[in-house]
Amino acid sequence: MNDATEVSSSSGAKLHWRDGACHCENVSFSVALTLRLTIVTCTCGICHKAGHQELMLPEERFRLHKGQAFLKPYRFGDRIADHTFCVVCGIMPFYRPKSHPVGYFSVNARCLDLSFAESIEWSEFDGKNWQASMDAGMHQQTD
Repeated sequence: MNDATEVSSSSGAKLHWRDGACHCENVSFSVALTLRLTIVTCTCGICHKAGHQELMLPEERFRLHKGQAFLKPYRFGDRIADHTFCVVCGIMPFYRPKSHPVGYFSVNARCLDLSFAESIEWSEFDGKNWQASMDAGMHQQTD
């Protein structure tokens, strides 16, 4: 897909569709991103152990092209977050996060070619202390 659209982000920046996939490419998707990215690394157990680097996007900026049959859900704790893994390669390309369980996807930046980005800012979210971090307003969606 990899093209600019007429759609703009909440800041007014032009969005560009970029293709992504799990390792085996049985799951493929596209996301609409600005050229300036903020990637969040989370210290919670699953994100840290899986290496998930988050781009939080509204649902309308995410398109699953193929692979629904290869996605396996994994829920734990309060079972709000809907983590999805490819059953073939084990990669978590995206999931529905606990912080935004409706209308958003947390896309794994590691499943995208980020060479198009003009800048990448890194931010850490203290997922080990999830509720305190949320109460402090530390988790924001990607623009």
